[in-house]
Amino acid sequence: MALATLAQEATDGAPGGEDPPRSPQAQFELAERLRRRVQSDDDLVAAVDLYARAAAGGHAGAQHRYANFLLKGVGCARDDREALKWLLAAAEQNHVEAQALAGWCYQNGRGEAANFERAFSWFYAAAASGNAVAQFNLGELYAHGLGIGRDPVAAVRHWEEAAEQDYPKAQLNLALAYASGEGVERDHELAIYWCGRAAEHGYVKAQFNLGLLYASAPHRLRDPAAAERWLTKAAEGGFAAAQYALGRLYQKQGGDCAERALAWLRKAAEQSHPKAVYRLALVYESGDCGIAANKPRAAAWMRHAAQLGHAAAQYEIGRRGLFGRVPGMVPSEAIKWLERAALQAHVRAQYALGLCHAKGVAVSKDPAQAYAWMSLAAERQFPKALYSLSLLEAEMTPALLQDGRRRLSALRRTLEPASR
Repeated sequence: MALATLAQEATDGAPGGEDPPRSPQAQFELAERLRRRVQSDDDLVAAVDLYARAAAGGHAGAQHRYANFLLKGVGCARDDREALKWLLAAAEQNHVEAQALAGWCYQNGRGEAANFERAFSWFYAAAASGNAVAQFNLGELYAHGLGIGRDPVAAVRHWEEAAEQDYPKAQLNLALAYASGEGVERDHELAIYWCGRAAEHGYVKAQFNLGLLYASAPHRLRDPAAAERWLTKAAEGGFAAAQYALGRLYQKQGGDCAERALAWLRKAAEQSHPKAVYRLALVYESGDCGIAANKPRAAAWMRHAAQLGHAAAQYEIGRRGLFGRVPGMVPSEAIKWLERAALQAHVRAQYALGLCHAKGVAVSKDPAQAYAWMSLAAERQFPKALYSLSLLEAEMTPALLQDGRRRLSALRRTLEPASR
């Protein structure tokens, strides 16, 4: 149908002054043409307006399209609640893409509070019709036990369905499942195959993981040249984790690779990749990678890594702060950095806090709290903690030991979410 004819059918009333319902199908088709040929903001606004009219007329495709624009705030004001309303209207008409997107909204709390049971229901409906995105997301819910009991085998099954449809995210998840043996028998060859399929799409996260797989696979599959090639592709694509991994690869090779190591570590650090920031601090501290040591710059990067949540950096900042080696840091601030690291299960930080509470360094002397922190480090078989804990227990009264065990239980509960 010509654009002019569509426009007339979509917007004009009938001859003789009568104004019967306009054609939702014509409105939808005109909106589709406008969307594909958009030449100005006015075209986009007009397309969205036509989608809205067709949606109100019950056209499922228009309801789905209009909801997409509402979710993005393109051509109209963003309105998640209104978007979900139209998605559900289309989903109830068995519009598969709307069902998948409604599931995503419930999964991510768009339009309503997150509701994994409803997300599961809509993903299941769309997945049954062969929608790859829904199959992938259904696998995610099974993998993490969201809205349904955790079931790694079911997760793999749904990822495989989506992977066979060439959906890169599912191909990567399937590859990682084969690499780890989670929900399926471990198979490095299949892991490389599926990760390679995803990487060929230009999916940088898959390229990064393919590099890691080639670097760490069993000997017959290991390929250092392929590992470097795929890590480089991902790093050049701006993926910080790949930039860090490539930097560490060149750093370990040393020699002529030192300059490349520093360049990639710096690129990752500039994206605030915590491990890269910490590693760069160590480089400046020791004068590695062919550069002169620079203590002030090292300290700045170390503090940045700590602020990003890197436990080893938090421990270093805290430890040095206790001994007055961090300009402007008071002991109470140093203790807080140690606590942050300890709550991430950093064993040396746990031991250090135990000593501080046992001896009253920068905190009030508190044998029960010392016992709690020292016990956590001892449970990880840290030799100094095992020895110090035995001495501490010998000096504690039964009442103090009981208090220490109570505090230990409280710390374990605090650490549980971080260890999951």
